[in-house]
Amino acid sequence: MKFVSWNINGARAAMKAGFLDWFDATDPDVLSLQEVRAEWRDLDEVTRDALTRRHEVCWFPATSKKGYAGSATLTRKGLGWKHEKGLGIAAYDVEGRMIVSQRGDLTFIAGYFPNASSELSRLDYKRAFSRDLAAFVKARHARGEKVIVVGDMNVAPEEIDLANPKTNRKNPGFTDEEREDFRGYLKAGLRDVLRERNPTTPGLYSWWSARGGARAKNVGWRIDIFLVSDALVGSVRDVQIHPEVKGSDHCPISLSLDV
Repeated sequence: MKFVSWNINGARAAMKAGFLDWFDATDPDVLSLQEVRAEWRDLDEVTRDALTRRHEVCWFPATSKKGYAGSATLTRKGLGWKHEKGLGIAAYDVEGRMIVSQRGDLTFIAGYFPNASSELSRLDYKRAFSRDLAAFVKARHARGEKVIVVGDMNVAPEEIDLANPKTNRKNPGFTDEEREDFRGYLKAGLRDVLRERNPTTPGLYSWWSARGGARAKNVGWRIDIFLVSDALVGSVRDVQIHPEVKGSDHCPISLSLDV
């Protein structure tokens, strides 16, 4: 089963940038989209038809502010996935943050993690989200479920995960607090498979600033990440970043799992 995640930085902009051609060629079994920034009804009929031709769509826009945040999960028809919008915590759910999808004992938790924002104005909010998500994962593990967590996590876990760690030490996405909270996911029984399999490989980035030709120079950050339960690690056939795919300031990431 092929899982893909992509922060598309606005659904309508992504469609104009060739998203549907990429979607048709990639044909994922499960796809998480972040920062959709649109209601389902805002997409034109051709787009909606293309997205639902082979997939069921769970579209979860923010209700707190129009054109902000939001996520979506698309699953191939016939696979038996069931979807639930949100974590059941209003402070996150009004921003369309996370979708929880279930298939047997496999749980897919995917979406758009908060950004600490300029001057770290939302760091407390982000830290609360991280603690609550880690607790949510622990509860699912306690029920015997195997969990995949993915999305734009808005944190680079280690120095190897961004091009300029020293100059970004206290900036959003690389504060000590955010990195500590990421380790909280690992303590909840999740594994960062791509980094485990590439422990010393630099330049594995999924997001680039629009300034200074950062993407062409590969001056980026790895903030889009798949985490899987200990029990799933042996079933991971492949995990990749796809920097060749354009259309957003992020690129897609993928995970292939034997199920």
